[in-house]
Amino acid sequence: MSLQLAVNTDFDKGTGSPLPCIEAARRAGFTHVIWGHQWDTDFLYSHAELNAISRCLETHNVSLLDVHGSSGVEKCWYSPIEYERLAGVELIRNRIEMTASLGGDTVVLHPMICNNADLLANCRAQGVRSLRELEAFVRNSGVVLALENLFADEHTEQSDDWEQCFETIEYFFELFSAEFLSFCWDTGHCFILGEGALERAAQLAKARLRALHLNDNRGDSDQHSPPLTWSDRWQFIAETIAGSPYPDHKPLALEINANPNNAEPGAFLRESYRKAVAFLTLLERCSARKT
Repeated sequence: MSLQLAVNTDFDKGTGSPLPCIEAARRAGFTHVIWGHQWDTDFLYSHAELNAISRCLETHNVSLLDVHGSSGVEKCWYSPIEYERLAGVELIRNRIEMTASLGGDTVVLHPMICNNADLLANCRAQGVRSLRELEAFVRNSGVVLALENLFADEHTEQSDDWEQCFETIEYFFELFSAEFLSFCWDTGHCFILGEGALERAAQLAKARLRALHLNDNRGDSDQHSPPLTWSDRWQFIAETIAGSPYPDHKPLALEINANPNNAEPGAFLRESYRKAVAFLTLLERCSARKT
């Protein structure tokens, strides 16, 4: 059994120097990281910063797996305000360049959620424009984009219609191929919304799964606990991943957070690694039954 596993760099905090987080992840046993720092800001990474990150990854024998592309604050790829949309495209380009230069695989994006039907349609149309402008650049980079299932828009109140996010992802999937635009499965977001959302996400995963944000929640808040902590649906998740196009060579990835779990970060990482190994064992049993 390969023990290549990934964890998000922002397991404790998502701003400030990420370099100690890389070292801590390796000490806990993780071989890869998904880049979580600055995911909810308009931060643009410079060459100097990328060089420092590259040296740190090499020093600690850690590889970059995926990058959580910034959802943007004033730079937003689906903004109805045109200059904000263009700035959002620039922000995604920055993350694509970062991912490619550091040897990563996928850039994860948040789709739009909006309770206003007219505004949602406008945002979707703006999103299509941005993706068409990015398509050639993405394909030439060797990186794939992935849309993540959400339970709320991080900039507004939670949407009452949980199906809307899945409908938006499906809308984009009808327009763009899987080689360009794929699916990132955040399991914890499904637990918040309930069984219907889990089933809906599983269907998307079976079609286009490329990135994982494995985490557990009790269903009332976005805790980002490690897998196998609260829910009893991890067997179903393992079976779904085993039957999906998730690349065979690609490590599993956790997206966890010590703070809502009231945990000391180092101990939380070690416990998360232990549970990640347990889930990997479960997944490999499911995969063996498929062959």
